[in-house]
Amino acid sequence: SLFLHPPCHMESVHGVISWNINHINGILGNKTNDKDFLDTISSHDVICLQETGNEVYLPGFKSFSNTRKSGRGGGVTTLVRNCISSSCSRITHQLTEDCTLNVIIIKITDTSTGINTFDVNDYIPPANSHQK
Repeated sequence: SLFLHPPCHMESVHGVISWNINHINGILGNKTNDKDFLDTISSHDVICLQETGNEVYLPGFKSFSNTRKSGRGGGVTTLVRNCISSSCSRITHQLTEDCTLNVIIIKITDTSTGINTFDVNDYIPPANSHQK
């Protein structure tokens, strides 16, 4: 499996990656079927994707998505490895009514110390963007 990973310790996060993927279903097809894409992200416990266009799901991860309701492009998904997802909670994900500003904030609590870490995943279209 592409998602083989060292044993996950629920109390801590082992790696975060952020990537503007310019739509999950790109010119070359669905990126979740692309071995190079999966090899790059599979070693991380938290995966922040921007400009997803749609919700994104991967085996072994809990998905938190916020897709745009109008226009093209945009959308964000934060994937959290299942073994730490029970210590995660979504704080917010929508700051504008039409979802042109896509934001997901996830609180991750270290179960051994009680310390919270906040993961902010956002996509703000450029001012001159036709995607608004």
